[in-house]
Amino acid sequence: MKNLLFLAFLFFSSLTFSQNSEIKPYVDYLSKTDKKSAKDYILEKFQNHDIVILCERNHGDLSQYELIKEIISDDYFKKNVKNIFTEIGLVNLYPEINSFLKTKGLDSIYVESKLSEFQQKASFWSIWDNYNYHYLLRTIYDINNSSDNQISYFPSDVEFDWENVKTVEEYTREQDFEIEPRDSIMAYNIINRYEKIKSKNNKKALIIMNYRHAFKLHTVSNGILNKNAAKYLFDYFGNRATNILISPIIFIKKDNDYAYALIQEGKWNASFKYLDIHTMGFDFNNTNFGLDNLDMWPNNTVYKYQDTFDGLVFYRPIEEQNLVLGFKGLIPKYFEAEFLRRFEINLKYTENISLLKKLKNKDFRKAVITELNTKRIKKHPNLETLIQTRDNYLKN
Repeated sequence: MKNLLFLAFLFFSSLTFSQNSEIKPYVDYLSKTDKKSAKDYILEKFQNHDIVILCERNHGDLSQYELIKEIISDDYFKKNVKNIFTEIGLVNLYPEINSFLKTKGLDSIYVESKLSEFQQKASFWSIWDNYNYHYLLRTIYDINNSSDNQISYFPSDVEFDWENVKTVEEYTREQDFEIEPRDSIMAYNIINRYEKIKSKNNKKALIIMNYRHAFKLHTVSNGILNKNAAKYLFDYFGNRATNILISPIIFIKKDNDYAYALIQEGKWNASFKYLDIHTMGFDFNNTNFGLDNLDMWPNNTVYKYQDTFDGLVFYRPIEEQNLVLGFKGLIPKYFEAEFLRRFEINLKYTENISLLKKLKNKDFRKAVITELNTKRIKKHPNLETLIQTRDNYLKN
């Protein structure tokens, strides 16, 4: 009876695959590969590497930070890794922010006000409104508040101070990364700080970066070489480093613009859904996934995923991913005038004449502040189209 059932299963599977031949190679690989969770796969990489670089998807996607929370809350991470570097967060915040995150027993209202303050200072843009930063800092604070194995946090973006900027001309001068590539500065900030904190018992670090900043190679677009931070890090750390892609929504060229899309036209996502996989990690090398062209880099298709990343983690299907923007207290009353001052400078810098005109309107200014002070949970743009693209491979 068992043999008959097994033969029936094989027959049914062959019928299914005949309808979905384009995803069969991916499904075959996933079926025979150990189903390590995304968390376990990432933590395992620290066994043989000192540096693990995560390539996050859309900055605003909070689900990936729920994965990061799982990772950094793990006892292995707290005892053996201890260090987190991020692309987001200006490097000059380090002394104050790290001291705060390691101070136990602070009043909850004070903690919340400081988290908002660090978010206000996090960027050379007028405000960083993605809730992920607040969520990450809160996670680190809560871990450190209850654990003897405390985590050190190192913001690694370019140095910038809004107190030194009163005009658009000063803003332009303060952005020295317009002259020196931002990626080389970020890589320098990470390496410089790492060399200061490393010791025999403290030499591992998790680095979180976005998109091309996490590529292990430099890339070309329109004949221009883009120098990427992770490439500098690999040049310095060699095989002590590894980088992992968190499965993203990508941009593709569409006419004269860009549109949201799925990797390999949805084949990857369809394969995970076909096998009902919600969390998994694996190495790219010599897999169907790794050998695919790097279509998340729309300017050039000569690169492959395995050339660009060492591994992939799939974490939650696209329906379960949420983009979270803003939160209550991001722009408190005392900060409103300062935010509007920065906003005006940014608009002048980008020459956004239409918004500059609107900014003169009191109701418009109030609406902008109200929006930033409201936590907004969104799905990916054109989610229905993305789902349809994926599910077309699953129809009989």
